Amino acid sequence: MIKTLTKIFAFSTIIKKLVETKKSKTEGVTQLHPSKIHGRTVYIREKEYFIRESYVEGTTPIVFLHSWGSDSLGSWFKILPRYESKNSFVAIDLKNHGKSDASWERWDVDENADIVISILKDLNISKCNLVGWSMGSAVALSVTRKNPDLINKLVLITPFSWQGFTSESILFKLFIAVVRVRERLFPNANPQSKYSFLRKSNAVKNEYSDWAWNNLHKSKDNFIYADGGRFVVPFDARPWLDQINTQTLVLTGGKDTLVPEKISSEVTDGLNNVESEIFMDATHGIPWTHDQELAEELDEFFNI
Repeated sequence: MIKTLTKIFAFSTIIKKLVETKKSKTEGVTQLHPSKIHGRTVYIREKEYFIRESYVEGTTPIVFLHSWGSDSLGSWFKILPRYESKNSFVAIDLKNHGKSDASWERWDVDENADIVISILKDLNISKCNLVGWSMGSAVALSVTRKNPDLINKLVLITPFSWQGFTSESILFKLFIAVVRVRERLFPNANPQSKYSFLRKSNAVKNEYSDWAWNNLHKSKDNFIYADGGRFVVPFDARPWLDQINTQTLVLTGGKDTLVPEKISSEVTDGLNNVESEIFMDATHGIPWTHDQELAEELDEFFNI
């Protein structure tokens, strides 16, 4: 009897996940947008990429690169408003993310780096400060390696130079297969887990809950996780890290389980001109939970 009920419950859960409609999740009476930073699109190699930008005369632009499965606003909604009136910035939706074009074709870290370089050239930006979070830090490293003269200073938040997998590894292929199955059966799992983290950590207030829920769900497609991992997770910067001489600041979370300090320290150890700071009580979500401390570190490092 128990086995039968368990099977029925499992089957019903799968069917519900397959056919249910995505819904907003409002936790408050008045709902507001937390960061009204205007954006537009640019065309690179016949593809459309979305950027959010603000310019203050006489300042070196800060270029923000978001984390995997997020976008230019979802990652930086607590950071961008701090610079809108005091320093120029450009925040980019990387390929397959946010409002930028998506493709099932190759979209690895180096390709995203080439796209970033092309976007900055299109914007006539010849010198910038570059900030990358998680996947964005990998792209930032690649940008700096490819075009060091473009980067004034570099900030890497919860970075990695290698996650311990090669694309040919049997364990890695098994991991990707499991993720594909999970994403196709439970496409809301990742957005819901991120939303839950934002709410439990108080990173998003009640009046922004509807925006957060919709942002996390509307800008995700299962191929970001299911097939994107084939190109992002095997990223390996170890052979060329010591070629980067750009002044760099590495920021890590003392309680980060997604990219543990041991992995981030490999980046710090491999770079030539680097300083580091650990937010001891932070997890992987530093721009969400420690925005004040992060902004202070950026201001000091960039001399703003």
